Amino acid sequence: MNGLVWNCRGLNDPLAPIITKIRALLSTKHYDFVFLSETKCMVEDVSPICRPFGMVNHVGVDALGSSGGLWLGWRKMINLSVVFKCKNFIICLVEQCKERSWFLCCVYGDPYVSNRNDVWQHLGSWLELLDRPYLLIGDFNQVEYNWDKLSQKCGRIDGANDFTLWKQNYQLLDIPFKGPRFTWWNIRKGKKKVYERLDKALGSKDWFSIFPESGVHHFPIQLSDHAPIEFSPDLTKSKGLRPYKIES
Repeated sequence: MNGLVWNCRGLNDPLAPIITKIRALLSTKHYDFVFLSETKCMVEDVSPICRPFGMVNHVGVDALGSSGGLWLGWRKMINLSVVFKCKNFIICLVEQCKERSWFLCCVYGDPYVSNRNDVWQHLGSWLELLDRPYLLIGDFNQVEYNWDKLSQKCGRIDGANDFTLWKQNYQLLDIPFKGPRFTWWNIRKGKKKVYERLDKALGSKDWFSIFPESGVHHFPIQLSDHAPIEFSPDLTKSKGLRPYKIES
């Protein structure tokens, strides 16, 4: 079950180049689900973009003015039921077969660090109720380690301790990735330029018992300030990406 995940930074302009890019990505590979965050528009405005590529079912959360907005679409053949949704995450049950039923948690971390821990606690309260393996994927808006940030300035990473403790409390494991390390940049030049790995996937402690080879591909950052990422249940069979060069 392959998925495309992207903080697209706004789909409220029907002529925006990023809409053309989303269609291009969906036309080149068979994706079973698509999760778009920070759509900055109503749920029903996103559906026409992805529906022609098989995403006939969808759920989402409308943007508040020009901020936020979530959209999750999936193919007709996918047995997926929505458990809960809010402005920061959508939780669904995926039933592929009796031995492979699991929860998909699509995440959009709060852009303000002062609010972020509340999101982790809210999400954690739902994780405690899940009785099967689960996958968390999306833009967490949080750097955890210094090696996941490239900047002229080094030092303490706000929110990292809370996030790390939360991961440990729920025994969440990092899903391996291929491609460029950094998935976000601040659209600045020279010494003010910052790159971070904000978009990622985490699995429950029993996740790898059903998908031992699962992983994520990072595409280059393009059109949005975030890179699209691609989930694969078997990373060993996924095609590699072209080498990625960070501009100086």
